[in-house]
Amino acid sequence: MEIGLTLFPFVLLSLVLILANLESRDRIFLWLTYLALAGLNFLVVIIGLGLLVLSLVDMPEVSLGMVDAYRVLAGAMILTGLLAFVPMIPPVPRLLARWLRVNPGSAVTVTALVYAVYLVGSGIGQQPLLSDPEVLGELGGGNITAGLLWAQALGMVLLAFTGVGFVVRRNWRETIDRLGFKRLTMRHLAIAVGAVIGLFVFQIVYSMVWQALDPAGFGEISDASNLLLGDLTGVFGALTIGLAAALGEEMIFRGALLPPFRLLLTSVLFTVIHSQYGISPAAGIIFVIALVLGVLRYRTSLTVCILVHFGYNFLSVMLPTLGQ
Repeated sequence: MEIGLTLFPFVLLSLVLILANLESRDRIFLWLTYLALAGLNFLVVIIGLGLLVLSLVDMPEVSLGMVDAYRVLAGAMILTGLLAFVPMIPPVPRLLARWLRVNPGSAVTVTALVYAVYLVGSGIGQQPLLSDPEVLGELGGGNITAGLLWAQALGMVLLAFTGVGFVVRRNWRETIDRLGFKRLTMRHLAIAVGAVIGLFVFQIVYSMVWQALDPAGFGEISDASNLLLGDLTGVFGALTIGLAAALGEEMIFRGALLPPFRLLLTSVLFTVIHSQYGISPAAGIIFVIALVLGVLRYRTSLTVCILVHFGYNFLSVMLPTLGQ
């Protein structure tokens, strides 16, 4: 049930992307895409209003921290649904096209911009729920299972393929080339290993400085992360988190989004979706990782990015386990 609920939003978003890509065959699909996006925006607003009403109901068994977290999520969803109409206003994509490598008149471009608003809104809205150990503990903690992670990864892969027009505008080979997959060479493998080591050393040094300057904040984010991961530890947890995140996130951010949305914007979006780190120095680590992965995508391939992301996540989960 939970896996189906996790996949459903991705399937819905992918169907709209298919509509958007069909614009290349008939202009009517542009208007159908706008209609579908408007429906999604209204749905986001309605869900936000529902959460807001629920948060206003007196529930003595629920803590004030939990209520506040859901109110923030509700407000973020309402605002997100409203702001998502902005990229649908024709002058807005034209303005953004001055900085981004996008076709402002394309239904795919408008859909991608609307989805970017969704990413930012959901990332900000979920921060109080995912970055506070007390709220996470009240939710039960450890809600992320291997099945849910793989469902999310599969959903992201689906979005990446439908976003670049697989079947509709591109065949298999053209899709693979557009996403940035290339045959792995020994040189690229050496670059990947070096990048993993460099990023992990950077994380260790950065975390040590952060812990020394703000031990309370460091401890709070660490506790929240541990609660969120639950039983996903050891070799199985490291492989699951490493592979699922590497495949899903890289195909979306460094594969589908990076060439048109450029390095800085994709790095910001990548940082924002990691809601569990909240507004903390940990977000700085994620942003640096995103920048490095983006540069690697330009200089090497998406294959290398997936390897680096996997290696970094694997070590981040596995090494603390070995130290216990």
